[in-house]
Amino acid sequence: MEEEEFFRLLTPQSLVQIDERIAEEKAFKKAEKQAHEEGEEEELAAHEEEEPKPNPKFEAGKKLPLSLKDLFPVEYTSKPLEDFDEFYDTQKTFVVVGKDMTIYRFSATNAVYLLSPFNPLRRGALYVLVHPLFSALIIITIIINCAFMAMTEVPAGWIEYVFTGVYTLEAMIKITARGFIINNFTYLRDPWNWLDFAVISLAYVTEVVDLGNLSALRTFRVLRALKTVAVIPGLKTIVGALLEAVRRLRDVMILTVFMLSIFALVGMQLYMGTLRQKCVTFANFTYDNSTEGNDTLKSFDEAWYEWAMDTENWKQIEGTGEFLICGNASGAGECPSEYICINDTHTNPDFNFTHFDNFGTALLCTFRLMTQDFWENLYQITLRAEGPYHSAYFVIVILLGSFYLVNLILAIVAMSYDETQKQDQADADEEAEERKIQQTMHDELREDYHEYLEEKMSQAKSQSDTSLSDHENADKISLRSNKPDENGQFLSVMKKGSINGSRMDIEKKSHDGEICHPHGGKHVDPRDMMVLKSLLAHAEGHRNSRHSVMSDYLPFEEEEEPLKDRLYKRFCSWTCCPCYLKFQEIVGLIVLDAFVDLFITICILANTAFMAADQHPKSPELTEILQNGNYVFTAIFASEAFLKLIALSPMYYFRDGWNCFDFLIVFLSFLEMALDGVSGLSVLRSFRLLRVFKLARSWQTLNMLIRIVAGTMGALGNLIFVLAIVVFIFAVMGQQLFRDGYIAEYGDDMPRWSFTDFLHSFMIIFRVLCGEWIQSMWGCTNANGPICVPFFLLTYVIGNLVVLNLFLALLLNSFGAESLSGGESEEDKEPNKLSEAIDRFKRFGRWVKVKVIVCLKVKMKAKPKANEREPSPRVNGKETIPDGEATFSNGTLIEMQTKFDDDEISVQGDVDLVDNHAPDKSTTIVVEDEKKAEDTTRPNSRASPRESLSSNSHHSMSDDDTKLSLTKVDADGEPEINEVKVTYANYPDDCFCKICRRKCPCCIRFENTKWGKKAWKIRCLAYALVEHKYFETFIITMILASSIALAIEDVYLEERPTLEQILEITDKFFTTVFIIEMFIKWTAFGFKKYFTDAWCWLDFVIVGISIVMLVFELLGMEKVGAIKAMRTLRALRPLRAVSRWEGMRVVVNALIKAIPSIANVMMVCLIFWLIFGIVGVQFFAGKFYKCVDEDGNKLSVNITKNKFECLEKNYTWINSKINFDDVLMSYLALFQVATYKGWIEVMNDAIDSKEIDEQPEREVNVYMYLYFVFFIIFGSFFTLNLFIGVIIENFNQQKKKAGGSLEMFMTDDQKKYYMAMKRMSSKSPQKSIPRPSNIIMGWIFDAVTNQKFDIGIMIIIMLNMLTMALEHYKQSQMFTTILNHVNMSFIIIFTVECVLKLIGLRHFYFKFPWNIFDFVVVVLSILGVALSDVMDQFLVSPTLLRVVRVFRVGRVLRLVKSAKGIRTLLFSLAVSLPALFNIALLLFLVMFIYATFGMSFFMHVKHQYGIDDCFNFETFFRSMIYLFQMCTSAGWDGALAGITNEEDCIKETVRFDNGTTIYSDCGNYKAGVMFLTSYLVISFLVVVNMYIAVILENFSQATEDVQQGLTSDEFDLFYEKWEKFDPEATKFIQLSQLSDFVDYLEEPLRLPKPNHFMLVKLDIPICEDDKVYCRDILDALTKNFLGTSDTPGEIDVNEVDKDKEKIEYHVTSSTLMRQKEHYAARVIQKAWRRYRNEKGNLPSPPPYDMVISKESDMVTSKESDMATSKDSKDTATTIHEDTASTKSVKSDTSTKQTAGSSIDVHIEIPESEITEETAMLSPENRTVELRADSDVVA
Repeated sequence: MEEEEFFRLLTPQSLVQIDERIAEEKAFKKAEKQAHEEGEEEELAAHEEEEPKPNPKFEAGKKLPLSLKDLFPVEYTSKPLEDFDEFYDTQKTFVVVGKDMTIYRFSATNAVYLLSPFNPLRRGALYVLVHPLFSALIIITIIINCAFMAMTEVPAGWIEYVFTGVYTLEAMIKITARGFIINNFTYLRDPWNWLDFAVISLAYVTEVVDLGNLSALRTFRVLRALKTVAVIPGLKTIVGALLEAVRRLRDVMILTVFMLSIFALVGMQLYMGTLRQKCVTFANFTYDNSTEGNDTLKSFDEAWYEWAMDTENWKQIEGTGEFLICGNASGAGECPSEYICINDTHTNPDFNFTHFDNFGTALLCTFRLMTQDFWENLYQITLRAEGPYHSAYFVIVILLGSFYLVNLILAIVAMSYDETQKQDQADADEEAEERKIQQTMHDELREDYHEYLEEKMSQAKSQSDTSLSDHENADKISLRSNKPDENGQFLSVMKKGSINGSRMDIEKKSHDGEICHPHGGKHVDPRDMMVLKSLLAHAEGHRNSRHSVMSDYLPFEEEEEPLKDRLYKRFCSWTCCPCYLKFQEIVGLIVLDAFVDLFITICILANTAFMAADQHPKSPELTEILQNGNYVFTAIFASEAFLKLIALSPMYYFRDGWNCFDFLIVFLSFLEMALDGVSGLSVLRSFRLLRVFKLARSWQTLNMLIRIVAGTMGALGNLIFVLAIVVFIFAVMGQQLFRDGYIAEYGDDMPRWSFTDFLHSFMIIFRVLCGEWIQSMWGCTNANGPICVPFFLLTYVIGNLVVLNLFLALLLNSFGAESLSGGESEEDKEPNKLSEAIDRFKRFGRWVKVKVIVCLKVKMKAKPKANEREPSPRVNGKETIPDGEATFSNGTLIEMQTKFDDDEISVQGDVDLVDNHAPDKSTTIVVEDEKKAEDTTRPNSRASPRESLSSNSHHSMSDDDTKLSLTKVDADGEPEINEVKVTYANYPDDCFCKICRRKCPCCIRFENTKWGKKAWKIRCLAYALVEHKYFETFIITMILASSIALAIEDVYLEERPTLEQILEITDKFFTTVFIIEMFIKWTAFGFKKYFTDAWCWLDFVIVGISIVMLVFELLGMEKVGAIKAMRTLRALRPLRAVSRWEGMRVVVNALIKAIPSIANVMMVCLIFWLIFGIVGVQFFAGKFYKCVDEDGNKLSVNITKNKFECLEKNYTWINSKINFDDVLMSYLALFQVATYKGWIEVMNDAIDSKEIDEQPEREVNVYMYLYFVFFIIFGSFFTLNLFIGVIIENFNQQKKKAGGSLEMFMTDDQKKYYMAMKRMSSKSPQKSIPRPSNIIMGWIFDAVTNQKFDIGIMIIIMLNMLTMALEHYKQSQMFTTILNHVNMSFIIIFTVECVLKLIGLRHFYFKFPWNIFDFVVVVLSILGVALSDVMDQFLVSPTLLRVVRVFRVGRVLRLVKSAKGIRTLLFSLAVSLPALFNIALLLFLVMFIYATFGMSFFMHVKHQYGIDDCFNFETFFRSMIYLFQMCTSAGWDGALAGITNEEDCIKETVRFDNGTTIYSDCGNYKAGVMFLTSYLVISFLVVVNMYIAVILENFSQATEDVQQGLTSDEFDLFYEKWEKFDPEATKFIQLSQLSDFVDYLEEPLRLPKPNHFMLVKLDIPICEDDKVYCRDILDALTKNFLGTSDTPGEIDVNEVDKDKEKIEYHVTSSTLMRQKEHYAARVIQKAWRRYRNEKGNLPSPPPYDMVISKESDMVTSKESDMATSKDSKDTATTIHEDTASTKSVKSDTSTKQTAGSSIDVHIEIPESEITEETAMLSPENRTVELRADSDVVA
């Protein structure tokens, strides 16, 4: 049978066949090579085909494709088969298919030189290896081994040997089955096996030699779990993405190391030795110069040095073991009184790890800045030592290093995930497609079988004339179906084959129509039925049934209903008696009503509020209220669930996920009540919190986010699994490597974060994942030495930068799929009960209003008609339109009004309530008089759009309504900020609004009086003033000036009374200016227009505050605190300047549009956090209290056990500042945990906590860590990343809206081509620099333009960088001298390079930016050496200039062609710079506003916690420095503690008579929390995330450009190469050079030789003199690279033709045309030879190169005139070399020859060459006619 043809067992014969195929292949390649050498390109052209690739479906490790599973014979499992992938036909391989249908591929050579594939030992090993149980067993062994490794005490020594034995056995089996290393598919060719091999070898080596901690490498075997795990589909994506990301990170890592090295070198030059400055006390220093008792007399300096170096005399920072750093620069940290600042002490901060004294630690410091781990500490001590202006260094490192590089890594991980997911999705889709085909095939077979049975029945009736058909086609599985399908075709049994293999028979048979061979209807071959049965057995999956074929006529079983469904129907559809059904209906009416839903929602909210009311201490009344509330809510929810159950019957009730969720919660509530007394089950109470999620039913965003969460749950679960494996590996490794070191170093005084047991190791690694690695690393390095550094860095890079970024990638991916708008359209399908209930209230309100209006109208009916005075045009005329709606332009408005007319007419029949004012329509139609009366209130047909829109009939889903709502969205879809500037009229609006004019006719009369006209004139003047271009400039200047004035009001203002007075006067002046501005704008625009502008509102509020301030000042109340607080709102003024700055406005607008979605995410975060907060309150309320002594140190449990003992012994019982005593406090605590700032203290308190009023004990409650781990995974990794997701989604939405109209109508290919053309149009060839005529200068020119020269210089730059990295603090004198000499030699080398280039390139040297940079560097270096003494006195240290030279390393990137990835990264940075600049400005603006707020609120706060003399809110600059630190969320917990400190401080401000004032230095708890949390949300969560969004966006754009299109870099390189071939920049090269030129290019445009046929295929135009134009070549190569042959016509014409017009550009032919001519000439020559041979000895044909002569004279002027005539197609184009010997080839084609036409060629033998032989021919025989088909030519 066929399946046996596809799957063939491996036999010795098979190996012989493989050898034959290999020999054939070799012979073919040899022939090919010879042919190539002989130059027979044409014949070879046919073989220029793509390299064959392995079929991805048959990859080793994949499952057998579905289409083949059914054909696979069971008896072939685990047996060697011939390879069915064609690619391996010429390689010695075979495959084995395991029981789980996995494909394994092996080498068919002898394993270990001994065992052939037929050796029974190897066969046995194969059988074991491919068995699924084998890999399962190994994985279980690995897991058990890991569990043993995680144990602190190893149970027994022999266990280790057991594991080693199992691993050795596994390796032996694999080596026996696969072979060792020589061939493909052997043991060591698989990287996974390297790991195993290393581990096993190590195990045996360690038995003999003690390698110490290397045994920890065994833990890496855990990675093998990932390999087997890759079978699970979702995990496969994640692991694939991880590996892909790690592979791609190479470029980013190179760039990161490069940038960090530069930052580190700069840091070394700036801060070497500065962090050694300490404060030393001189209070108790005495110098004893008497010799009594002293053997040796110390000098004063020695004594002072000894005193100063004694750490006892240094000032320590309270609460930490660190010493205070100080500096002598201005603004640096000062020492307290009685202390002096000295430098050059012997230690650095943080156990001597934090300093810039050598390159290694400097690099570590910059890496720490990049990862933002505890960087605030480094920032603060450096600024204390060097002064605040050095913050510039940190700003640059944070912006470039941290925001850019770290997010690049994120971008790469996100892209890897995206691509892997797309790939996996494609695979899954393909599989689904196969299943579908399988299914249809099965169904068709079933139909055919039924028909066959019917036929049998009819046959049985008339058995007499049964006859069997001929058997010759029996092997074709065929059976005719009597019903043709819709195409009229007969159904075929076999499916279209999807088997890509060498044996295509199956496929052919299935493709041919032969399957249905034409039997008559009644003639059916029984053998066909047998085959059919076996096929069906396959399709059903019962493979064995083929071997035990049952009786022929066994009918198909009808599929029975599964038992589960039958039971479900039986017990869950409650449909018994009719009265019950009636009852069910009534219950349904009540419980499914919208009002009930509203009631339940309110209950959910109330229940949440009740749960959040829990607190400590709690009064008995509150406890009782909360308990009763819980019972009530439980009852309500239980009854709701029960009634719904009755109404819907369980069958339908449990089909809705929400209902199941409700039911579960009710069940848990009852369970909790039942187990009320049991201790330790309070956790069950927290399940009640899940009720909050019921809100998602009616709350759109929550619903969408829950959908996203649910959608990512699968992937998230997989990711958490991978995360767990990574954490586990590193934790076990850390424990194995470092445990002993910790125990030896710390003994009993063990730090909390250590590697002593698995839990602690796990927590350290988890902390590293959260981004905090440096502090744990210091502790580890203290105990174990420098081996900790690579361990922690590796953990950080893999854990945090790769695995954790996958979290974000995953979320972004889900956001893309489920965009914020996408969620709503689905929901519209199912009515939202909540909105329906609210809608009812609205309708009721409207109904009441209408009734009231109708009553009033009936009363007014008798009154005279008021509307006759006003002519109707006033209604429909010009007033209606301007006064319609501010945001609509007139066009839209009119359009809408006509729509409304139509709609109102069409709806007349059904709509009851039309409008706020109108009664229902029926009244309108019936009562004619009423209609007239209505006109007094409003014109009926011309409703203003706002009114018409607000009319909301109860047919809420009617067509008309949807039309209205759509129109509305169109009208104001983009909520542009309506600016005053956007006005198109030249005069202001009318004074009085429409309603005033209509109600009060006197208004119109006033307009026409003398005063009215004067007022109008004044308004016009004001309008002209406001519209004047300098008016806005003046106002902006005022705004900036007032902002600067705000910034000057700092803590020192009182010491400068003059400045204070000036500021008071300017403040009044600004206030006046702004008040006047407001009045002028009111006059010019009128109130309506002014108050519909958001920015004007902002102005109005600020000016209003200023006016209130002035009033209070006049009343003498300016010292009131509230008034002072109001003053600070002036800080918002700079926002208005923003609205006038284009770049900023774009960012602000983007932000404003993102606000709704950001607010939604905020709400969802709050709900997520609320749940953790309430759980936190239940766990920790009141348990953070502790007993402390007078110094604030916590006492141990042995001294005091609880609160009473503590108070008895006169100690203090205090609470932690951050605690879980109520929900609001728990929010703050969780915010600290989520931002990882101050979270260690919170966690320490939690794991030490016991019961309420008991003294905490260290790590007594250690499993509370898990609460925080869960919170961080869901509350921080997840919800905080939602912010980024939302912002990026918002960016994408706006990009879609703003997408160019041109690009919308292009296919992807065309877009790529269009982009390439746009880039190309901006480039053109440069004249290459002419070589000087002077011989010596010529030599120099050749030298400096040679690439080798550049490479040499690069190497020297690298060496220079290396020597700079060798410098260190306190290096020996000799080392310094050597370095100085080396440095001098580098300066000399660079100077010589510069001089040589200046000589060789002359003035062209300055044409290149890099050269200018080099020149500046050289000049500065020389100056630096010459003026080193002078410059030391200035700020710039000459060493810094040397650092500038490091930037020359950037030139490496130009040379390294393989650095394409790095070029992409820099390219994406360049692209995103403008946007990043705008965002940085926005960040600056936010910081500016908050700095002024901070100064006014927290100026005098006491220096403690995070506030000290350098970092505070006393001056504007310090506030900015501090806020910059906190925009990365660094150190905000310290700042919060400082500004919220209300206890330990001076409560009241005291003023003394002598003018001195002692200010209150208390903080303000509420203001402080509001100030910092709002700042963090705005800066850290929103603005900084916009950075991420921009970088991700631009990076993916840049990568896309590089991967698919061509970047401008490629075009630059093209023209760079072009210069060599066209030094004069003529834009043309000779046709003969073309082949060399395209071979000389760089990838991706390069066409390597032999490229003749590629050039022909590209059809490049040839111009006069056989020249080729540069743009044509580039265009052809671009199309070739992009694979677009069909170019959008309009694109290249405009761009390139402008260029062609400027030069002489006449196309005479093309490469394709030329090839056709060559071919025609060849054919002619062959025909001539044949003719000559037939006719006897004739003269030889014309030589080839004479036939196709130069085309410079190809078109004579006469012929070119003819060519333009109508009959150009019949023009004969003569080609001649010179007129003396004319051999002409007449080609009846125009030069625009199209493929598919034909060329007529005839050769005439000229008179001069008529010899005796040819003279005998008659004249008509002297012409050889030939017609060559041009398709053949092509």
